[in-house]
Amino acid sequence: MLRLLTFLFGSRFALKVFRTSLERFATFKAVWITGFLLGWSVLSGCDIPERVPLVPPADLYRSVDLPRQGDAESAGEQVAGDDATQENRRFRGDFEAWDAYFVGDKHVGYSHISVTVNRDAGQRDPEKQHVELNIEDCLLIHRGSVSAFVQRHSHQSSETIDGQLQHYKSNLSVGPIITTCEGTVDESGLTTVKTRGAAVTTKKFPWGTEHRGLLAVEESIRRAPLRIGQKRTFQTLAPIQPLVTTVRMHCVAKATVPLIDGKPRELLEIDVETDLGEGRKTYHVIWAEPDGAIRRALYPASNLVTYRTDKEIALKDIESQQTAIAIASTLTNSELDRPSETKRVGFKLVRTALSRAAEKSLVQPQPNQFVRKLDETSLLVLVSTLGEAPKNGFQQGRFPVADADRKPSAIIDSSETMVRRIAQAAGGSGKLGERELAIELARSANRLTQLNPASGTFQRASEVARNAQGDATSYAVLLAALLRAKGVASRVAFGFRYQATPSPRMVYHAWTLAHVDGAWLPLDATTGGLAAADRLTVSTSNLSDSDISEAMVPVLDFLGAYQIEIVSSATRY
Repeated sequence: MLRLLTFLFGSRFALKVFRTSLERFATFKAVWITGFLLGWSVLSGCDIPERVPLVPPADLYRSVDLPRQGDAESAGEQVAGDDATQENRRFRGDFEAWDAYFVGDKHVGYSHISVTVNRDAGQRDPEKQHVELNIEDCLLIHRGSVSAFVQRHSHQSSETIDGQLQHYKSNLSVGPIITTCEGTVDESGLTTVKTRGAAVTTKKFPWGTEHRGLLAVEESIRRAPLRIGQKRTFQTLAPIQPLVTTVRMHCVAKATVPLIDGKPRELLEIDVETDLGEGRKTYHVIWAEPDGAIRRALYPASNLVTYRTDKEIALKDIESQQTAIAIASTLTNSELDRPSETKRVGFKLVRTALSRAAEKSLVQPQPNQFVRKLDETSLLVLVSTLGEAPKNGFQQGRFPVADADRKPSAIIDSSETMVRRIAQAAGGSGKLGERELAIELARSANRLTQLNPASGTFQRASEVARNAQGDATSYAVLLAALLRAKGVASRVAFGFRYQATPSPRMVYHAWTLAHVDGAWLPLDATTGGLAAADRLTVSTSNLSDSDISEAMVPVLDFLGAYQIEIVSSATRY
């Protein structure tokens, strides 16, 4: 996976692969396991890639005895043909499973699956009971040796006892980019609604009893185990980018493979092909017990292996790594003393091999951020909140106020009643100057909102105001709306802020720019006042566009593109 990541993010074309594969090429469980990497295998048009060695990280994990669903000694009997018409799709009982994700010997994520029947819904009529399927997933994606971001997926769906999809909702967050898709089946078919920021897309699909839900592969094997030579074909739904795909499974043979503890086990090997149409296909391999209990899977496009295990092992070290990465981050080569108090910081950025094909520098002059080119591969970035003019060759940008910086938008809905009430209360009698008003609004946003880094959605300002919680992006959006409600132009800045622990790094952050007294003033609602100079701005936006990811994608593009050093002698520039 790491070699593939190094190649993928070496060009602007790679960024297009990253973005489209998240949506166009995502398919059932593979979308949250390999994310954008599946898109690359589709684009290459190759056959099943050579498999990675079947050697688990046995020295890192203890033996795990997982429960079996039952003995089936005779399951090795040779059977040919496609059994789709005879498959038993009925609910087989409550089910829970944990998977650990590995690339080589590196533990990179986990998934948690639970399948339960809602008996309360059908106490009088068992046939009206429905099955609730839940999936939570986390994948740590490393870009180079110093940068990483967190991909999370959650999915909830409801099905009938005999496996008919009724409703589902999926949420995918890739670093700071969040996409949600919801679908409902009725007599007219499947209606899906995809939301990313303020952009909402509705689609309609023909849907019949032959179609399956998002956990179709796992549930098909579990509810109706395959035998050697047996094939199965069905249609299912990709979650985030609504797309009906065709799945073809073939139980090819018995195989002896080691599990997570290194112990070999004889299992049935099942090849899975997913046809996304227009010649695009993805592949993975599953090893399962004769009774249908999946033990291991391989996704060749990313060299990713999943092991069925218990909660303790699935989560081992992953939660602490998530905290360290904090959505998206990159390590620095030096430390910054008292970062929250600093007013001038110099950053030396040296381009790595990942970014040499870039069309231009990913770091440009921004409000309070000046850039000087040192040579073909390095930049010096000076961040100052002192209101000074640049000198010594630093470039300064021009950032005039646009109409969209003042007007309400779908995300910065400054005309909404709750937002206006908060702005009015915070503004007091109206005797404050523009700068003092902007700072007071930052304090109010901080006092009224509880920081919740795992809020999981890109919320409208009015939602943040009502929920009184959110992540750094939510804080920035709320403050931008409060400013506009008081007639002050505002934008949201996206980039990275210094974090000292557990090791010096630049972590994804968002803050607010207020145009007061003829200049852009940096404010941070998460700290409740003026923003320190401990940050790099990658992009700014008034969030007037329907697709807010245009402002967020450069943040992911930045990861792995530079080695970062804090320049202690920045005061002389």
